[in-house]
Amino acid sequence: MRRFIATTVLCLSAFVAQAGGVTTLGKINSVQIWPAHNGVLIQHQNMINPDGCGRSDHLLLRPSDPFFKEMYAMLLSAQASGKQVQLHVNGCEQNFPVVIVTAVFN
Repeated sequence: MRRFIATTVLCLSAFVAQAGGVTTLGKINSVQIWPAHNGVLIQHQNMINPDGCGRSDHLLLRPSDPFFKEMYAMLLSAQASGKQVQLHVNGCEQNFPVVIVTAVFN
C-alpha cells in the first residue's frame, strides 16, 4: 500500500513541476518580428514571466508550434479589433516566456 501511495504522489508531482501560467485578460500592445529572434515577439497588456525567463519585456510565439499560424492570426486580428486576449505561457526559449495557447474574448 505504501508503494502505491508513493507512486501516486510521484506521478501527480510531475504535473505540478511544470510551472507556466496564464495572463489576465488584456489587449495586445505589439506584435513584432526581428531577424535576431526565431519567432514572433508579443507584448501583452498584462505581461507575466512565471518560469523566471531572462527577459520579461516580450513573450515568444514559436513558428515550430503546431498551431503557430492559427495563434498568430488570432493575435493579429485581436490587436486590430481591440479584443482582449488571454495567453497561456510555459517555459523559456531565447530567454523569453513561450506562448503555448491563445484565447480571444469579447
